[in-house]
Amino acid sequence: MTINIDEKQCVVDVLLNKVQSHPCKDCGKCVFGYEGITQLEMILKDITEKKAHSDDKALLMDLCSVMKNQSMCDDGKEIASLVLEGLNTYADIFDEHISKKQCRAGVCKKFMTVHILAGKCIGCGECLDACEDDAILGKNKFVHVIDQDECTLCGKCFEVCDEGAIVWAGVEKPKCPKKPIPCKKR
Repeated sequence: MTINIDEKQCVVDVLLNKVQSHPCKDCGKCVFGYEGITQLEMILKDITEKKAHSDDKALLMDLCSVMKNQSMCDDGKEIASLVLEGLNTYADIFDEHISKKQCRAGVCKKFMTVHILAGKCIGCGECLDACEDDAILGKNKFVHVIDQDECTLCGKCFEVCDEGAIVWAGVEKPKCPKKPIPCKKR
């Protein structure tokens, strides 16, 4: 089993999905397979959710090495080898997730931010009403602004914006006003 991803995929997310659907999760015949896969899932999930620690990469490598040597079946050894291959081949992507808190593919939702484009916002207030977290600032006929610290990324603002003014952003962020400004006349 090998990992081949394109620029629209995230290796950490791909590995997490493989670990979550792996047979070792339900087996329980050996500690190294069952507990190892549980630990792999927890660490990879933390990395995709912006909760990673600086030593998580080394921890994954140690865990996979032990699993490869101590798992009783080929399934445990196979998933450990796959994660090790991902760590070695795509080390820079793991480093970006852990250190820079970035997902270059824009797949890991916790690394994304939501923005309201000034050129498209008509100041209707629909997103203000939809946001249960009060993360959107603005008033009628003003370009609304999302407070990134308050936003929970629920996506409800997307559902109500008929103008297409609300966008997801990954590494590259759009230029948006820092506080509400009057809308441009159309």
